[in-house]
Amino acid sequence: MDVFTLTVVNAFIALVVTGVLALQNKAERQFRYQRYFMLAAIFMLLNAFFSAVHYAGITLPYWLLPALTNSLSIGAHLALAAGIHRHLQRSGQRYWLLLLFIAIYALHLTTFASSAIANRMLISIPVVLLINLWCIYMLWQHRKSELGKVYLAFIVTFAFNIAQFVLRSIYMALEYYQLVHTQHSSVIYSIGFFSLTAFAILIFGCIIMLSHGQQRQELLRISERDALTGLLNRRSLELRLSSELNRSARHNTPLSLLLMDIDHFKQVNDTLGHAAGDKAIRHIADIANEHCRDYDLLFRFGGEEFLICLPDTNLITAEQIANRLRQAIEQRPINAPEPLTMTVSIGIASCQGDMDWQTLLKHADQALYRAKRLGRNCIQNYQSNTGA
Repeated sequence: MDVFTLTVVNAFIALVVTGVLALQNKAERQFRYQRYFMLAAIFMLLNAFFSAVHYAGITLPYWLLPALTNSLSIGAHLALAAGIHRHLQRSGQRYWLLLLFIAIYALHLTTFASSAIANRMLISIPVVLLINLWCIYMLWQHRKSELGKVYLAFIVTFAFNIAQFVLRSIYMALEYYQLVHTQHSSVIYSIGFFSLTAFAILIFGCIIMLSHGQQRQELLRISERDALTGLLNRRSLELRLSSELNRSARHNTPLSLLLMDIDHFKQVNDTLGHAAGDKAIRHIADIANEHCRDYDLLFRFGGEEFLICLPDTNLITAEQIANRLRQAIEQRPINAPEPLTMTVSIGIASCQGDMDWQTLLKHADQALYRAKRLGRNCIQNYQSNTGA
């Protein structure tokens, strides 16, 4: 396949990918990093278009080819890096990447760059290699996350790009300085273009995988969350509690459950309406969230019931957390629309990872029933209930 055909293929790939990413960005505006990937595709499209025009036999001015086309190639890598940086939510501004692109184009317009292809390689290749290494560094730090397999695919693709750039640059440098003489320069040049084509296909395949992976995560998150409060729902309870109890058993650490019920909630719905009832539930959920640690699990267990899983927490500490939570709710009335003081009853059960989640939950439910029987607005634990 000759170089002209390869540039046309590159242009077609970039055009298709630009269209696909534009449609994805329109459908999933919350994934803003896709705009950077779309910009990378546009840069590759422009680069391939001007290269195809050149190899079709049309003479282009130096400022357009190779100055702009080389800069567009680097710009595509910069846009990819910016997209990864945004996706991983790393701190720092990205505007300096635009400044770097402008600076590289300006350098290509200097006498030094225009005098020899080797000089342009000295400008472009090190920048591209550093960008690829930076991308690998960012992705490697997140390789054990939920999207770790996608990140590893990106890493392999960037490693392939580094290898092809290094090998191609070494050959071109040796040939330029007449250290090697070969009859296959055009073949090797075509292989270089093919490598860029392969990189484009691989990198945009990774981008599509990333987008679909995030879609799956978002759908999973929605399926696990209660629509009213945003808390974990009952559907996700079995998997989460089983996992925490297994971890508790492996490490021989305590685990506690708090089962919390809003006192006299039916009266709120009957007298103030369901809108006020929904507001009360969100109010309780917000306060509970404030009193939970980062690793605690908070579920909306039923209509007005909440379940809190406290890993690495013994009974005494669980009682302290429950008391603070009960007092906080009592001391913060809700406007619905008049100030309304809410109270809760809480049942507590603890174990050392030596029982299943159904049994532990049953113990917490029995403790909650006792708290209600004793007049509500109090806490009870299962151990005291059984006389242990």
